[in-house]
Amino acid sequence: MPAEFTGEQKLRIVLESIIRGVAKEEQCQKYGITDEQFQAWHDHLIKNGGKIYEMGSFRPSRSPRSRTRKIKYVPWHIKFLLILSIFSNLAVAIVWGVWYMSEKPNLNPQLAEISAALQPISLSDLNVSETQESQDNPRDLDELIEQVDQFGNDSGIVDGSKIESPVLSKNAKPNLKEMLAPALKLPDPPSSLGLENRVDFLDQAYDAKHVVYILDVGSYQLKGVDATARLERMKLAVLESLTKLSANSYFNLVLCWNLREAHALGKTILRANDENKRYATEWITSLGTTPDTLKQGRNQFYPKELLYAQVLPGVIGPWYGLATAVSYDPDVVFFLSGNMPDFSPDEVSSIDYNGLGISKSTNDLISPKIAGVGEELSTFIRKTAGLWLIALQSELNLPENQEEVEEMALSRLSLDSMEPQLISKKFSIPWEKAFDNFLAGLEMGITKIPRVHVFQTLPDHIKWPSALQRSMQEFCESTRGSFNRFP
Repeated sequence: MPAEFTGEQKLRIVLESIIRGVAKEEQCQKYGITDEQFQAWHDHLIKNGGKIYEMGSFRPSRSPRSRTRKIKYVPWHIKFLLILSIFSNLAVAIVWGVWYMSEKPNLNPQLAEISAALQPISLSDLNVSETQESQDNPRDLDELIEQVDQFGNDSGIVDGSKIESPVLSKNAKPNLKEMLAPALKLPDPPSSLGLENRVDFLDQAYDAKHVVYILDVGSYQLKGVDATARLERMKLAVLESLTKLSANSYFNLVLCWNLREAHALGKTILRANDENKRYATEWITSLGTTPDTLKQGRNQFYPKELLYAQVLPGVIGPWYGLATAVSYDPDVVFFLSGNMPDFSPDEVSSIDYNGLGISKSTNDLISPKIAGVGEELSTFIRKTAGLWLIALQSELNLPENQEEVEEMALSRLSLDSMEPQLISKKFSIPWEKAFDNFLAGLEMGITKIPRVHVFQTLPDHIKWPSALQRSMQEFCESTRGSFNRFP
């Protein structure tokens, strides 16, 4: 919308509303103006429009003093000269009038249009006292509408370029809509969409104002080939999205790991101003690329004991991170998750297993069917891993020694340094029950759950347990979110 309308544009907008009976609200919406602006222009026309016809007719009244002033005697020769001067001026005026009528000089087309548009308006239609209408040049309503439509459409300068007006016959009925728009070149009303309702993540825009980022920062993120590069890409994805947030948006950052560990940037959702963005950026960049520096960097802000979220027992792993994020009531959640089932039992408290139907004793985590047969289990795992690697790629590219093949397979599966008991513990987590506990603790309908977009980051040839994978995918789809591989 231009910074200011010209007087010609204001007059045309008001006349169009009066003559065609267009409601004030429609005019304001059409031209992108407020009700107060339109009313002020309308009132100004009503109040001062009559002065156009009164110009030149006003004569100052004489004061009583002037009426009582005595006129001095004027000699006859002075009177003769005055009369001769009057007749001379009258003759000049008559000659000029005859020349003017014969030549018909070209007047300013815009002034002629204004005079033609204003002259036939009846003050009774403008809700003021009636005045005598002009009897010299009567016009009907159709002709007046045609004049208004042609108003400002003659030759003139608009935006620095000359516009030639087409010649219309008296019986022609021009397209009013097409003739009205080019004359004023009024812009469309500005869009109401703002950057505060947009979140960019991984080159895709999302309609949201409140967002929570979840970053998996467990020690298992540093296992496998190119583990450090994967973690750095995850951190970079969150940082790029954070820097693009509008200052009117809100966000929070949750770091989670193992079964039931989480820290957040704040107790509540935070405004995305420069200060809070700087805190989040410093927190993410402080996460090291070794287990010790990673543990040291992630424990800087509010731990789970200080957060308002009270997650029920039995909600573990990815579900614990999501439960913490949902407690902030965001519009969208972005979860960059790693291989959480590959947590180290030594870093997990026995209390974290509560609500899962598992005894607090870590010895009970070993399946009864394989308890006491650690050697047989180790041999079975090694042979299975070796067969898996042989099926995955040609035997021509593998060592001839079977033990070397098994060692290579265990290394690719990140199982080369694990004890059989620890492996059996990882396979005994009831992920389906953990998902049921998560849903029970939400205490809200599925339509009120924010959109959840999970980006799974795993080493090559590694997958989540099928129960966890399936339940997470179904949950993301039910929240109108997505389940993706990253990168």
